[in-house]
Amino acid sequence: MLEDTEWLSDLAFFTDLLCHMNNLNAKMQGKNQFIDDIWAHPKAFNLKLNLLAGQLAKNDLSHFSRLNSIPSVNEDKLKNYEDGLKKLHFEFERRFQDFSAIQTELAIFTMPFNVNCEAVRSDLQLELSCNLTIISSSRF
Repeated sequence: MLEDTEWLSDLAFFTDLLCHMNNLNAKMQGKNQFIDDIWAHPKAFNLKLNLLAGQLAKNDLSHFSRLNSIPSVNEDKLKNYEDGLKKLHFEFERRFQDFSAIQTELAIFTMPFNVNCEAVRSDLQLELSCNLTIISSSRF
């Protein structure tokens, strides 16, 4: 098997991908994180998956160090890897769709001054606008 470049390229690709996913896993397990911080990690990883798929489409293996060490990777293999990353991107969107649905509410914690009070749930609007008024008037 170690002489089969097809098998080696598969192994290298999955090793590189699992390394990227392990980094995501470690970031999400960090202590003292608010929910918006935790949500930022898979959201950023999903963007990273698009970037990686685009790079594979251009035969750019700069973020796949192990795959890049394989002397000649088949073009069809790279297309399969690109398709796999696109499927993984779709799966991340599907699995984290609940967070996407409440992204406006999460924005209250990350950027309260940038939140449109009318865009949040009605039971939070008055509280948000009063707190923003108090905070902004105390600055002057």
